[in-house]
Amino acid sequence: MTRFLEALGGRLAERWLALLLGPSVLLMGAIAAGATLGQRRWHDTGLLLDRLDGLSAQPALRTGGTLVLLLAGVLVVSAGLGLAVTALGAMVERLWLGDRPRRLTARRRRRWDAAQERFDRALVAAARAERTPEAAAAAARARDLNALRNRISLAPPARPFWLGDRIAAVDTRVWDSYRLDLTSAWPRLWLTLPEDVRAELGTARSSLAAATRLLAWALGYLVVGLVWWPSAVVGAVTAVTAWWRARTAGVAFAELAESAVDLHGRGLAESLGIPCAGTLTEDVGAEITALLRKRT
Repeated sequence: MTRFLEALGGRLAERWLALLLGPSVLLMGAIAAGATLGQRRWHDTGLLLDRLDGLSAQPALRTGGTLVLLLAGVLVVSAGLGLAVTALGAMVERLWLGDRPRRLTARRRRRWDAAQERFDRALVAAARAERTPEAAAAAARARDLNALRNRISLAPPARPFWLGDRIAAVDTRVWDSYRLDLTSAWPRLWLTLPEDVRAELGTARSSLAAATRLLAWALGYLVVGLVWWPSAVVGAVTAVTAWWRARTAGVAFAELAESAVDLHGRGLAESLGIPCAGTLTEDVGAEITALLRKRT
């Protein structure tokens, strides 16, 4: 047990150093550099080195006790920054995946409806052009318009941001295909999934959370950019990277969640005592939904 606790403590320390201390120290360095150099002397490394030499020459910094206190202060501040950024990352994730502001949702819905209308007209044109020289071109146009609509959302938009719609589309697509309420079914489905599938889903979900934390770090650098513009450049690049990683992780999580229903929905039905001879159908899905909702 002692060895287990030591190993666990070591892993927790490594994770703390990786998630909190390292990025916090970098941000603290940017804050110190910005406060020292400002906008006018943003590139004056000589001034920065002179300030560091002056600090190192202070008699107080030559004592072991002062150094210990200074190190403890750095650790406390870095931990505080890390926890604050983690909380801010959770807020960013909630904003990206939430249903407000609804004005943006209505705007996205209008764009999607227009794209759907163009796609419907293209389907009609393709049907009319069947077995004519224009059939191939009409079918290609319908495919292109279908792709353009899907770039907005795979289902009628219900969230103000693309990432939230991509994940929410899983509920809509599962309902349309199987009449299965995924909100009610997911906790039970999770318990029936194999360990490797749950690990894949957990990895994708962790990647999404890491991307939102990265955006929170980017916001910190952007704030420092108000007094030292090179930090704003770093913050902008980091924000774009975080945005791209969040989209990638969100797509991966959504596809894995939908695939889990497609591949293991039958196992969920059988675990609930509902006969399912072949693939999951609308009738079976509706029966699962009725059972899990418990008439609510």
